[in-house]
Amino acid sequence: SCFHDTGIPAMSDAIQDTTPRTEQNEDSQDARLPLLSLVFLRFIMLVVLPFEALVSYGDYRHFFNVARFSTAGGGLPFIGHWVEFPPLFPFLSLAIERLTGGQFHSYAYLLALLMLITDAGNLWIFSKLTGRLAGQKRAERMTWLYAVFLAIPAFGWWTFDPIAVFFMLLSIWLVLERRELLAGLMAGLGFLTKIFPLIALGVAWRFRSRRSAILATTIAMVISVAVMGTLLAANPAMASASLRSQFSKGSWQTVWALIDGNIRTGTLGPLEERLDPGYALQTSANPAKVPLWITTLGAGLVMIWLFIKTNSRDETRALPFLTTLWCILLLWSRGWSPQWMAYLIPLLLLSLPLPRSLIYGVSLVTVALLEWPILLSRGRFDLMWLPIVLRTLLIAMLGFECGRITLQRKPQT
Repeated sequence: SCFHDTGIPAMSDAIQDTTPRTEQNEDSQDARLPLLSLVFLRFIMLVVLPFEALVSYGDYRHFFNVARFSTAGGGLPFIGHWVEFPPLFPFLSLAIERLTGGQFHSYAYLLALLMLITDAGNLWIFSKLTGRLAGQKRAERMTWLYAVFLAIPAFGWWTFDPIAVFFMLLSIWLVLERRELLAGLMAGLGFLTKIFPLIALGVAWRFRSRRSAILATTIAMVISVAVMGTLLAANPAMASASLRSQFSKGSWQTVWALIDGNIRTGTLGPLEERLDPGYALQTSANPAKVPLWITTLGAGLVMIWLFIKTNSRDETRALPFLTTLWCILLLWSRGWSPQWMAYLIPLLLLSLPLPRSLIYGVSLVTVALLEWPILLSRGRFDLMWLPIVLRTLLIAMLGFECGRITLQRKPQT
């Protein structure tokens, strides 16, 4: 066992910051080596690997087709047609398609470079967080581990999730630095990319004053409402269909999907359907056998209990607290996509002692790759239950372990 003889070590012991400020500054400089290594490796992969290796298993072709659909007469996202994503990336993708003149090769390479820049930012912010929460040696090792994870194309190139991860990590950092205005701004932009980055505000509500939490949340809400309100005013039908499309397609790739008999992915229909907002609310999936209100009530009660019991004066518990919340949300969610590992890995690396985070990280990444591309790209839907069950067990164990770290008392001195 990797546990200490007395149980799981206190997070304040595991990541206690005893490093002088000058050494922390040196550690920040050390982050440049894994950062340069990541950039160099990605460039080498771009040059050496054939083009199909970049786009075959990812979503670049789908993103490009949606952007081309706009150019070919589908109108702007949220206005001329509905899309399944929040608005920031669809408009960014359309801008890249226009900039590259509708050439898929140029579009894919430019998007890959953008994801590289974003992941470089993610690695840098991660190093700043580790420098704040960990000693010098542990922070350096964690940064290298995260750089290795980002080198895997499935979690750094195949989707646009690195952008949302960037806003999530930056929001967490700004909350801890007590820069509420910027934290709210980044959380709002994160919400406009994907909903997940809003979870960073949980740190503000538990580990900062009520005034700070309200300020950060208000800024995030103002940005989100301003953008979404403008789109809803421009075309209420298409904008509302875009917002509701992800929640209307039933369960997929989770234990809830297994219970419902939905052995499928979360892929939506052909592009032509996006001109009709009614298609966004249609699904061929089986209805939920476990009512959503039951799972929502259960997850909500656990989150409230965790919120009340967490010691808000101990900042070292902020990341285990956030990781526990994220695990609860993943267990509650009716859907799953393997690229969501991009959000979970940096959080667990920041939450657990190094041996434990390595075990969980390697296990979860292996299961995610088993699911896609190994099984699903080969049409082995009959084996989908295996990664679903393994992943669910790992996330439940991770949430339980991070929850124990969050709630345990400090050892007596």
